[in-house]
Amino acid sequence: MDIIDLKILDILKENGRISYNNISKSVQKTEATVRRRVKRLVDEGIIKKFTIDYQIDLKQKLYATIKIEPDFKEIKRILKELINIKEISNIWRLSGDCGLLLKVDVESIEKFNPLIEDKISQITGIKIIETCFITDIIK
Repeated sequence: MDIIDLKILDILKENGRISYNNISKSVQKTEATVRRRVKRLVDEGIIKKFTIDYQIDLKQKLYATIKIEPDFKEIKRILKELINIKEISNIWRLSGDCGLLLKVDVESIEKFNPLIEDKISQITGIKIIETCFITDIIK
């Protein structure tokens, strides 16, 4: 292994998808030379694998439903306030005295309690009846 191999490794470490042509320009060698050197580095086990870094957060979101008993005299105001909470993805009005059913999407369990305590529970005229975490989406 020489200085050219080390330069190639540094370049690939930064961007495993970079073309051999672009590498060849950086190390001032032909594309064929770079291709042969990379193959040799792989064959010798110096390069174990090519990988990627994610640009997105792959944490799985947490979904839950919250059943609310609203003061129906204040329903228009309550709905306006609920609509403005970004974590609430759906609001359903249920028949009879069943109230409202909310579907919420949060990034983690740590963000669930602040959503309930600091946002939803602060709305005057509602009573949280039931909270259910969605464990599996079938359809």
